[in-house]
Amino acid sequence: MEPRTSRRRVLSLASGLAVAAAASPVAASRAAAAAPARAGGPGPLLIRDVRVFDGLRPRGRGSVLVVDGLIAAVGDVPASPRHRVYDGGGRTLLPGLIDCHVHAFEGSAADALRFGVTTELEMFGDPAGLPEARRRRRSTAPARRADLWSAGVGVTVPGGHPLQPGWDFPRVTADTDIDRFVADRVAEGSDFVKVILENGPPPPRPPLPTLTGDQLRRVIAAAHRHGRRAVVHTEKLELSLAAVRAGADGLAHVFWDVEGGPDGVAEIRRAGAFVIPTLSVVDWGAGAKDLLADDRITPWLSPTQEYLLAQEPPDRPGRPDFLGIGSANVRRLHAAGVPILAGTDAPVRANANGVSMLVELGHLVRAGLSPSAALAAATSVPARAFGLGDRGRIAPGLRADLVLVDGDPTTDITDARAIAAVWKNGRAVDRTPPPE
Repeated sequence: MEPRTSRRRVLSLASGLAVAAAASPVAASRAAAAAPARAGGPGPLLIRDVRVFDGLRPRGRGSVLVVDGLIAAVGDVPASPRHRVYDGGGRTLLPGLIDCHVHAFEGSAADALRFGVTTELEMFGDPAGLPEARRRRRSTAPARRADLWSAGVGVTVPGGHPLQPGWDFPRVTADTDIDRFVADRVAEGSDFVKVILENGPPPPRPPLPTLTGDQLRRVIAAAHRHGRRAVVHTEKLELSLAAVRAGADGLAHVFWDVEGGPDGVAEIRRAGAFVIPTLSVVDWGAGAKDLLADDRITPWLSPTQEYLLAQEPPDRPGRPDFLGIGSANVRRLHAAGVPILAGTDAPVRANANGVSMLVELGHLVRAGLSPSAALAAATSVPARAFGLGDRGRIAPGLRADLVLVDGDPTTDITDARAIAAVWKNGRAVDRTPPPE
C-alpha cells in the first residue's frame, strides 16, 4: 500500500508528533546490523531443530519444510539432498505476527517486516493503494514488506474523530445514503469497515460529534450486506456496549474510561465480538523507552522507528490510568472467553510499526494472558477473526511467514524480541535497516 502516503504526512498526523520532521538522526553508536544467515534461494527449505509454536500451542522440537512459499510439512521431517537446510539450533519458530491495528505509510510495512510482523491490518487510511496491496498479498513471490489488509476510509461524521487539519475524506451526514457510502468504500477496496463511535475523550477536552445510534446500526448492517466485517473505534464502556448491541464484529480498542463489570463483559462475550486492546497506545511512551534501551532491538531500528519511539506523548494533568484500567478490562474479557487480538495503533503516541508489537505482547501478558495466549493473539486468533485462512499458524498448506527467535517466548514473552531470522513467503528477510 506504499507509496500512497508519505512518511512526512503520517508523522504529521500521528498524535503528539512534530509536524516538520520526517525521520530521526541515526544513533551515533548504532551497533553493526548485518543481515542474518540466509537460506533463501530457490528449492525446498528445511528449517531444522526448532521448538515450534504453531499459532495455537507449543508443539515441541522438530523441523518445518517450506516449498514454493508454503509450509509443506511440520514435525519429524528428514533432510534430503534437495533441501537447503537452516539449522534452527533449538530456537523457537513462530508464525509471522499479525498487527491488528495500524496506520500505514511510506516505509512502514518494511519496518514491520524486519520485526516479524508479516501482516498488518490498517484501521483507517488512504484507499489509493488498496488494489496493489491486494495483489501483493495474493502472491508468494519474494517480498520486502508486510502484507496489508485495510479498512480504507473509516466511517465518521463532520467534525468528528479523527480531527486532522488538511485531511479531507468522505464523512457521513444526516442526508447520507448509508448503503451507498459503504458500497463506495467496498468499491475502493476496503477489506472491512472501520466505524468511529467517539463522543470525545475524557474531560477536560471538549466533546465531539459522532454517529447516531441509528446511523451506527445502518452502517454495520450495510457492511454485513456487502460481506465485510464492521470494526468499531470506541474507548468507553458505554459506547463499546452500544457497538456490540448494534452488531459490531469487533472493537478496535479496549474501553479504558472505567473498569467493566461482569454484566458488560458478559454482554460483549454473548455478542461474539473480538477486542483489539492496543494497550501500547496508552502506556504513554513507557514501552517505547523500554525498546530503546534493549540491545536486542536497537540495531534493527530504522531512523523513522527511532524517531517515533523517541516521541514524548503530550502531558495531560489529571489523566486517568488508562493502561491500568484497560489492562484490568483485558483481564476480565479474556477470562470470560472474549477473543483478544494484538494491535498497536502504530504510529500513534510513541509507537512504531512492527517493533511496538513486542511491547503489546508484554502488555497482554501483564494483563493476564499466558505467553502462549498472547502469541496466539498475534497469530491464529486474528487470522480466524478476520478470515485470513492462509496464515497465522504453522501448518501444511499455509503461507511460510515465519519468525525464529532465541529462547522460548511461550514461557518468557520478552524472548520474542530476540529475533534470529524472519521469512516472508518462505524467503529470508534482510533485516538490515535502511539508511537515514
